[in-house]
Amino acid sequence: MKVKDFIFVAKPGIVFGNVFAGVGGFMIGSPDAVGWSSLFGLAAGMTAIIAASCVVNNYLDADIDARMKRTAKRPSVTGAIPVRIGRIYAAALYLAGFSLLFGLTDLKTALIGLFGAVMYTVVYGYAKRRTPWATLIGAFPGATPPLAGYVAATGRFDEAAWLLFIIMFAWQMPHFHAIAIRRFEDYKAADIPVMPGVHGLARTVWEMRLFGLAFITACYLLARWGHAGFMFGLATVSVGLYWLLPMFSPHWRRDREEIAKLVFKRSLMVLLVLNTFMTLSHVLL
Repeated sequence: MKVKDFIFVAKPGIVFGNVFAGVGGFMIGSPDAVGWSSLFGLAAGMTAIIAASCVVNNYLDADIDARMKRTAKRPSVTGAIPVRIGRIYAAALYLAGFSLLFGLTDLKTALIGLFGAVMYTVVYGYAKRRTPWATLIGAFPGATPPLAGYVAATGRFDEAAWLLFIIMFAWQMPHFHAIAIRRFEDYKAADIPVMPGVHGLARTVWEMRLFGLAFITACYLLARWGHAGFMFGLATVSVGLYWLLPMFSPHWRRDREEIAKLVFKRSLMVLLVLNTFMTLSHVLL
């Protein structure tokens, strides 16, 4: 067992993106003063909980990953980290994460973390093998980081909290549909039902467009209603429109993989801009 295997199985890229979103939500909820101990507890707790959930997901999906080219070399598949060690690793991360959230933020934030962990590892983990609607189900835990951050800062489930949830929820659908289109043969080989395979390309593309528009609308409203600065609205709406352009391409049937790849790449750019401007929203007015 190598250290790099433990890092890899925790999916550091996913952890970073989600924790960044959580910090962004916290800063949206902290226009006047930052509670640094709560921010530390949020970031450290989320890091541990999301890493633990990724570890659990890797082991639950080991049989699927073994049949997919892009995941066949994961430590959970190759046996580089035995299952028993993986369980201990995940349990230790969960214990540390929930202790940090409960101790340094509040019960509401810890419960959001618990909701996200259960939805991702249990509900989404079960659904992804059985229904193409698993992407929609998985978007619920995926949308919790900025919500958790905001609630940790304010203690409130208000208009801004739900707009942040909607923004992250809407972002995920075009992102993951683009992956399903690009990697369709992989999912087919693993017998995983995805939207383009079950309901067709046209419906999948229209879903991407609708959620892309929902993302832009929610970003605009967050700024328009005074919860984020003008620069947040300008940046996120602009990059959102740039992301939306290839979704409305008339050439999906001819160039599906190329367009899906472009949508995927731009979705990462959108996420980076979103998280950055959430974090700096009250500095960049």
